[in-house]
Amino acid sequence: MKEVYETAAFKKAAPLDLLCPLKSKQHEFLLQRLTLPRNNSSINFSCTMTSDSGSSRKALSKIACNRLQKELVEWQVNPPAGFKHKPTDNLKRWVIEVNGAPGTLYSGETYQLQVDFPEHYPMEAPQVIFVPPAPLHPHIYSNGHICLDILYDSWSPAMTVSSICISILSMLSSSTAKQRPADNDRYVKNCKNGRSPKETRWWFHDDKV
Repeated sequence: MKEVYETAAFKKAAPLDLLCPLKSKQHEFLLQRLTLPRNNSSINFSCTMTSDSGSSRKALSKIACNRLQKELVEWQVNPPAGFKHKPTDNLKRWVIEVNGAPGTLYSGETYQLQVDFPEHYPMEAPQVIFVPPAPLHPHIYSNGHICLDILYDSWSPAMTVSSICISILSMLSSSTAKQRPADNDRYVKNCKNGRSPKETRWWFHDDKV
């Protein structure tokens, strides 16, 4: 049976189709504010081409591997404010600590992002989720899935992990309420067995948080 999600503007029916009001362009005014001081903590890394049980089974391409090593070096030189990369021996999966920005609803709170890279990164977007418990936010589901256009339809190979992090922190910082999406329970129920958020057809219909 297909689930139907409706708005006043349109009606469509498809399995796991979601109406998501968030557009990252709405948060551009926060990007400069959130790209603050440098952190000189060191990062150790290696180009590990194998995957673990939670990642894609395919190895990274040479282009993806080189790109990720470059991003790690750039992160070490100029990391995005409010984030800390947690080094592992698996280049395919990054775990990143997120600290809520001062003066926002998430000030003093800490969360973890998990970023899984596909074989043909950056031509294909990475999978980005919050490791539960995920922050309470109108566009973040309790299973950690994030409704943000740059992670899906608006992805560009020019984007980096750092730019993703800044957009996510901007999204958190602009929130005026701590709450789950209205369809959280139904969505999470339909995402059992490790379904990827990239398998969901997100509909971005609004610029308001």
